[in-house]
Amino acid sequence: MKPTPHTLAIIFFTATAIFASTASITLAADKDIIAIVNGTNITEWTLKRYAGQRGLPPEMPNGQQRIALIEELINRELIYQDAVSIGIDRTPIIINEIAHQRVNLIASSMLNRSSDRFAVGDKELEKEYGNRKGELGGKELKARHILLENEDDAKAVIVALNKGADFATLASEKSTGPSAGDGGDLGWFATGQMVKPFSDAANKLEKNSYSKTPVKTQFGWHVILLEDTRLVNPPSFDEVREQIRVGLQNKLIETYISGLRETAKIEQKK
Repeated sequence: MKPTPHTLAIIFFTATAIFASTASITLAADKDIIAIVNGTNITEWTLKRYAGQRGLPPEMPNGQQRIALIEELINRELIYQDAVSIGIDRTPIIINEIAHQRVNLIASSMLNRSSDRFAVGDKELEKEYGNRKGELGGKELKARHILLENEDDAKAVIVALNKGADFATLASEKSTGPSAGDGGDLGWFATGQMVKPFSDAANKLEKNSYSKTPVKTQFGWHVILLEDTRLVNPPSFDEVREQIRVGLQNKLIETYISGLRETAKIEQKK
């Protein structure tokens, strides 16, 4: 069974959050002690890690900001020591939470995109770019649509259009889709972005013409107005290099997780 996109999204988010905040930190910084609280060292590494968790830029804070962060770390350590002294670290909820965070950290470390495990070379990137070049460029459409709940309502809209009704006005009044407030405007889109019946019908229209028969999709019944078309050149390899890299790494990670699931004994209980 393959991992679901939701599962992968959670894992990727966790991994990104952890490694983004520690990207510029080296373990050598542990030797740089910046404060000692009741015999416990607070190091430069801890300060950088804490700054990253606070969403501060990678450059090390200086001046009053640095002093303020160190004071916060001292306060945190004092609170931690007091909590341990009264046994809060031994309560079930804390023990379970620590175990949970340990699993998150170790699992996320396995999915570090910068590791050799999921490395993607330039030749692979260039090959994937060549395979997808057609998808990245090509024809785009600019259209409006009116979404109705049933075919009869869609036919009634077409009758009104045949009599000269304004498409955008009808969309605002009749459409059940989210674009109704914009007169049914869908903006520019590649044909592959829309469900196939919609794309096929829109592609067959001439500019400034609307569908004379309702178009059915899983969302309902559509009346489509094609306003314009254009050809879009694909972006250069350098512009999409990292996007392609992430896509290929996602596939490697998905394959890795699928392999683990295939060899594991998994029992889900309701």
